[in-house]
Amino acid sequence: MAACTYPYMNVADTFMAKVMACEQAVTFAIELGFRSVQMEGDSLSVIKKLISATSDKSILSPIIKDISSKRGFFESLTFSFVGGSDNGAAHALYRKGLHHSNPRYWVEEAPEVMVKTTYRDLAF
Repeated sequence: MAACTYPYMNVADTFMAKVMACEQAVTFAIELGFRSVQMEGDSLSVIKKLISATSDKSILSPIIKDISSKRGFFESLTFSFVGGSDNGAAHALYRKGLHHSNPRYWVEEAPEVMVKTTYRDLAF
């Protein structure tokens, strides 16, 4: 398990924030040498764009293309939708990241609030 927070300033909207976070997570997974990764997100439209083989003209398109170009680093890279109530760990990590102006990384561990939230999410 690994986790990171990465501050972004002046992001236009939540869709952009979510796809940028996914791009950072994919890059982080590559840097750690992960070969099989499952990304989960609570924005159905972003997940659909990540899964789709067709390109669109949205503002997210360049970032989606960048993420797609990195698929070759993995044996398996999947994206799946989880409802907001099932994504508590990501939201806890987001809130923790608000308190830092620099990136934070955890490898083979995670912030306590994220661990507790993950176990709570798994219980449901």
